[in-house]
Amino acid sequence: MPEFTANGFLRFGFGFCNPNHAAALICALAPFCWGWRGVRRWCGYAAFAALCVALALTYSRTGIAVLAMEMASWGAMNWRGGIFGRAKSRPSRNGRAGARPSRCCFAAATVALAAVAWWMRGRFAVDGAILNRPVIWLAGLRLFAANPLGVGFGRSGEIASAFLLPDGMAVRTLVNSHLTLAAETGAFAGFAWLVFVSLPLALGAKFRRAWIAFAGLALSAFSSSVFDWHVLFDFTEMGGLPLSNFLLSWATLILFVGTGVAMIARSTFAALRICVALAVSAVVLTAALCFRSDAAPRVGNGFVSTGGEARVYRGADWSLRDAVPFFPQGARFSLQTGVPDGASGGGDVWLFGDAAESAWRFPSASVTLVSPPEFCEAPSNVVRILQRRWGEEPIDDPRVEAY
Repeated sequence: MPEFTANGFLRFGFGFCNPNHAAALICALAPFCWGWRGVRRWCGYAAFAALCVALALTYSRTGIAVLAMEMASWGAMNWRGGIFGRAKSRPSRNGRAGARPSRCCFAAATVALAAVAWWMRGRFAVDGAILNRPVIWLAGLRLFAANPLGVGFGRSGEIASAFLLPDGMAVRTLVNSHLTLAAETGAFAGFAWLVFVSLPLALGAKFRRAWIAFAGLALSAFSSSVFDWHVLFDFTEMGGLPLSNFLLSWATLILFVGTGVAMIARSTFAALRICVALAVSAVVLTAALCFRSDAAPRVGNGFVSTGGEARVYRGADWSLRDAVPFFPQGARFSLQTGVPDGASGGGDVWLFGDAAESAWRFPSASVTLVSPPEFCEAPSNVVRILQRRWGEEPIDDPRVEAY
């Protein structure tokens, strides 16, 4: 499991592989510590203090921003009563009204938040992790706009990295769970997800703790891949990550979905608010479709196309990003590694790496091999072989070219 560090300090994930995901869950649990009375109040204080310590150890800038917004939302919802519950003046021993306890709670929470910010002070700098996010999101919007029916589950990061992101920038997801879902599964699923996110926010404000926790998780998922869809639904290999990450990721999703469903089910029907939620979802999706760009590839029939006619198949030792530079004029790249059993036909066919062993499937095509295995025999339909030259030994086969 990879380790995340910040200024030389190890970032704790508390069972998650990514500390930002841990911070998202911590922020989602924080509102449930607020606004209690009696003994439960002190339990809430203790739990909130423990969560603040855990958040500080994640060194998550998004986490502290989300927690600050959650506290501000709680304060706005309880404007007259303070931030941690209804504020009622309590008489002191001399008969005068005492200080409102909620103000003390607000002050204590502010101090805790300030302490977390001070601990993480070295993280508050503009770096690549911040500056790269808008670039990745723009690539994701362009990919979605060019493929409104989706590019395939788990494919968005790979395609965006190969065709839409600058050299040296590679991602597995679009660093935005909502955008990743829409880009991979299409506009219909994306619209349904947006409606689900919008309805609890429109209807459930009276459930203050649940509303803030839901909104905090939605915001966290906007700025990172908190809901890592490919990992969540990889029940066989769990994305190659530990079991603890898989279970905690599902716990986070269940908390989000369960909280949203509960707020919708327990809310009073409000036609206007429902219409507003639907309209906002439709506007957001329509706005995303406006980012259509000619540079974005089109996905269909198992290929991602950039406009050329050549068909490209890759072995497991070649990534899509590595193969793309060979085709400045465009090509059709198979999304699946290897050569499918039904692949055939003529035209211009390129086989990278281990895929060269399937050259016999294209007897009527002009086949080009790129870095074939050492003992791979090239049939007569192979017109060119591109191979890295490691020495000065002459190559007898006239079809071989060095690159």
